[in-house]
Amino acid sequence: METKTISEREGEKIFFIQPSFFKRYYELKSNEELLATLQQKGFFGMTWNVSIGNKNWEIYKPSIWRTGYAVRPAGYDMPIAEFKRDGLRDRGTVQLQRGERIKIIPHLFKGFTEITSEGEEQFVRIKSKTSLRDKAEVFITKKSEIIDNNPWLVVLAYIISIEQRHRASHST
Repeated sequence: METKTISEREGEKIFFIQPSFFKRYYELKSNEELLATLQQKGFFGMTWNVSIGNKNWEIYKPSIWRTGYAVRPAGYDMPIAEFKRDGLRDRGTVQLQRGERIKIIPHLFKGFTEITSEGEEQFVRIKSKTSLRDKAEVFITKKSEIIDNNPWLVVLAYIISIEQRHRASHST
């Protein structure tokens, strides 16, 4: 049986969950099927190890002084994509290897983050749920070859939304 791609799961209930409040470990599940895992590493949490299917990536901050992220296959040094924020805002653009650009747009007060094309065509929406542990529902809104070829984009958008919520809670 062939595994479905992320965007073929349109209409399914997909959730990011944090199984334990005390661990920086998250799972992406559809029903009871485990689709991905992500774990924050390091004292400053600058690296996330991501596993989707049989592929592994690292999502990391290239420098403690920079606010963006870079993505590389596990075990490699060179990034395959970079997320750069739009100025001081949380939203930004992911530059992929082949020159493709994808936007990640968090809406803190509306409680969701979206992944869109440059033309604002929405592919994925991640809606945060209120609970003691981090939890979010993922809505696949449009089938996309870019999302299927780069499934870590969904994880990156979730990491950005976690970071944004944590920053907002510490500033109050």
